[in-house]
Amino acid sequence: MATFGSQGHMSRLLAISDPGDRLVFVGTKTERTSLELQGRILSMAEFGRLRLRTLDYFTKDQLDLRDFDAQGNFKFPHGVPIVRGWVFNPQPLANDLLKQRLTMLATPGVEELTDPADIAAILALPSSPFEPPPNQQFDRMRRVNDALKPTTGPTPSNSTYEVEKSAMETSWTYAMRFGSTSIWKIGHALSVSGRLGEINRHIPYEIGIPFWKIEFQQKWPDAITAHAMEQKVLEILDAKRTTGERINCSQRELGTAWQRAIVGD
Repeated sequence: MATFGSQGHMSRLLAISDPGDRLVFVGTKTERTSLELQGRILSMAEFGRLRLRTLDYFTKDQLDLRDFDAQGNFKFPHGVPIVRGWVFNPQPLANDLLKQRLTMLATPGVEELTDPADIAAILALPSSPFEPPPNQQFDRMRRVNDALKPTTGPTPSNSTYEVEKSAMETSWTYAMRFGSTSIWKIGHALSVSGRLGEINRHIPYEIGIPFWKIEFQQKWPDAITAHAMEQKVLEILDAKRTTGERINCSQRELGTAWQRAIVGD
C-alpha cells in the first residue's frame, strides 16, 4: 500500500489522477532514510483506485513500530493498494533529474509532476519490476479493484465500459429500495435519476406493483471509485445478498454498511 496520514491526502491523489497513473517514491532527507538514498528517486508504482485502511490489511508486527504514536495509533491509517511496481537502478537525485522542484507537500501527501520532460525522464530510467508481498486480505481487495468478480459488468475503464460514457466522469454510488420493502438494489451510474427511470420502465405499474426509489447516493470523482464503493457495500452485506446486486436487509443495516463503505472501513 501507499499510505497517508490523512484521508484528505489520499483523496487528493485519487482526485488528480487517472487509472494507470503512477506514484514515484523519493527518499526523504530524514534519519528514516539512509544517507546514500536521501533525495534520490527510488521506485515507481501503479496504484488501485480503492480507499483502504492500513490496519485492515496489515498487523502491527508487519509495520514499523516507529509509525505508532504513544497511544498505539498508527500514523498512516489511510492508503491505496499498489498493483505493480518498479525499482530504479541507478537511482538519481531528484534535483539532478527533474526541472520541477518538489515542495513540502510531497512528503505527507502527493505532488503532481506536470512537465512532460520530467515525466519522460522518469519513465526512461532503467528499472526492475517487483511484485507486492503476498497478503491474503490485500490480494482479495486487489481482485475487487480489478473487478475480476463484478456484479454488474466489467471494471469501468476509458476503453471498455458498457453503461457510462466514460469511466472518468463524475459518478454516483446508489441504493434503491423497492417500495417500502426490505429489498435493495446497489449500483453506480453517471446519472442516478436516469438509471432509476430506466429500471422502473420494466416495472408493470398497471397492476399496482411498487416502484424502485432512491434512498442513498454518494458522489465520486470517477466511475472507478463509485464502482469500488458499490463492491464494498455488497461485500459487507454479502450474507444478505439475494441475487446479483440485490440485498434483503433493514434500512439500519444498509445505512451502517453504507457509511463503512464511504470511509473504507
